[in-house]
Amino acid sequence: MNLFDDDPPTCRATVRAGTVTLNPWRPGMGPHGPLKAGYAHVTASLADLRRLEDDELVVVPVRGTPWTDQAAGTLLDWAARVGYRRVWLPDRVVELDVLADVGWATATCPTCGARWEDGGPDFWERVRDHGWFPASCLACGGSLPEWSLVPAGQEDDRLDAVPSAASRMKRSSASS
Repeated sequence: MNLFDDDPPTCRATVRAGTVTLNPWRPGMGPHGPLKAGYAHVTASLADLRRLEDDELVVVPVRGTPWTDQAAGTLLDWAARVGYRRVWLPDRVVELDVLADVGWATATCPTCGARWEDGGPDFWERVRDHGWFPASCLACGGSLPEWSLVPAGQEDDRLDAVPSAASRMKRSSASS
């Protein structure tokens, strides 16, 4: 099996400040040819990702952008959450323990500010089947960063733990 064949990558990952954002790969994003001048100003780690059949992921850093151990670690943490069992990094192959029960996940749209969350079995089944979290904001259609886990003990911070406006109104009218 040739891991670095001519098939286009599945997507491009941007790793910045401990957050992974995925976007569809397009031919204009290719690393071939002269280095594009815009890459000189990129401070995030960029990598092309190729999903293989057996829950494996090939990571190819984009030439001309910084690639660090921290970026690799962030990508490995993300890969374990979404169900990859093996990740092919430029300098090593990493076997992962897929997290069976990962709890609640959340993402905030950087464009409109909408906060999304889920943690049910159907959600995790879809994430594992696709190999990534939902990528688009249902409110504005913008790209979402890959979702973060709600830390244990902070489940009460979830959206469904916040009373809805209707229940707040109902409580305040009952107290009048």
